[in-house]
Amino acid sequence: MGSIKPLIHLVKDNESTDLQRFESLLALTNLASVDDETKSKIVSEKGIHVFHLAMFSDHNMVRRAATEAMSNLLPHDDMLTHLKDPSHLKLWIAFATDVQENMECSRAATGCLAMASSDVDIAIALGEATHFEDMITTLLQCGNLEIMHRLLVMLYNLTLHGASCQQEITKTGAYAFLERYIQSYKDGNHDLGMTQLEVTQLMTTVDLAKEILRIIT
Repeated sequence: MGSIKPLIHLVKDNESTDLQRFESLLALTNLASVDDETKSKIVSEKGIHVFHLAMFSDHNMVRRAATEAMSNLLPHDDMLTHLKDPSHLKLWIAFATDVQENMECSRAATGCLAMASSDVDIAIALGEATHFEDMITTLLQCGNLEIMHRLLVMLYNLTLHGASCQQEITKTGAYAFLERYIQSYKDGNHDLGMTQLEVTQLMTTVDLAKEILRIIT
């Protein structure tokens, strides 16, 4: 607990190097995952604001570490409040969509949105966001099973929130995509040179897709 304040200071200090910021953010990411008490301590030291600013770093690894650190603050109420701001949510959607340039950052951002989407207010804000459709389309077609898994958790949560969220998903073509996705693997046809882990990940996404469509039918 005593290390949190000096680590946050290193992240926000203009004299710190990118390496110092990156390693401090990694440490804070780990600390945030310990328990609610450490989350609250990070928040009380203005961690959300500091991490948010670090997400604008010119260094890819610093941006990714800041995104991961913020993600681990969920489900703290202050972090949920931060994400409900449309301008903040716009940034997270942009990071999630940046799968080609910064896959690890995209994975972290998508994971955060997946977790946060269980909150109905954030789910509604996501559906109303300007680039929501672009994000869904990009991530469904990205070819990365980890990211797709996170996206499907997000879609599952939004689908659970009822008709208004479901209508926004329908506009993206995601439900139609999932129907075709399931059809492609209905007979367990996944002889694509995958490892056993990749096959497991693939079938997890197929099962999630089935559950999403089950809810709307």
